[in-house]
Amino acid sequence: MLHKSEKLDPRVVRTRRDLSASMCSLMREKTFSHITVQEIAEKAIINRATFYAHFEDKYKLLEIMVRRTFQEQLESKIKSCEGYTPENLRLLMLTTCEFLAGFDDEFAPRSGNDHPPITRQIQPFLYEVLLRWATLSEIDSAEITAMTFSWAIFGSALQWSRGEREISAETLTTQTIHLLTEGIAESLD
Repeated sequence: MLHKSEKLDPRVVRTRRDLSASMCSLMREKTFSHITVQEIAEKAIINRATFYAHFEDKYKLLEIMVRRTFQEQLESKIKSCEGYTPENLRLLMLTTCEFLAGFDDEFAPRSGNDHPPITRQIQPFLYEVLLRWATLSEIDSAEITAMTFSWAIFGSALQWSRGEREISAETLTTQTIHLLTEGIAESLD
């Protein structure tokens, strides 16, 4: 639905899966900034050279992990791509809220304010999805629409996931999507 991945050698898939599992395990124990490539490799029972054969650094590993997991969650909720529809927007935002909240809950920093740099993965992915939808729906100013919606959805969901979550993800989604689709003028009345 969103885009197809290339067919990889099973050994490559297994090594990347093991490295991802190692990263997840370490992120439950310590902050992202304190995790080293050596620790990731040791936990996956591979050497550093093998790690670098697959990823340029721990940031690239995190980027691919986050993007793949988010894409899988989104594809499980949005079965068809009809472009911009109120239901697709609702599901996109709700999935973003759930993903970010789950990420923060599972990998919350053990000390300090060291959140892994997930902004670099989620917002651009949202932009790509929204741009495809805008193109399918033949929306004028597709790039501006995708840029605005992706940042509004991502920013709202991120702020909500890292806060007290005083309102539900569904309520946040409903209010945000209404604001995006109906415009701010209605809110000012």
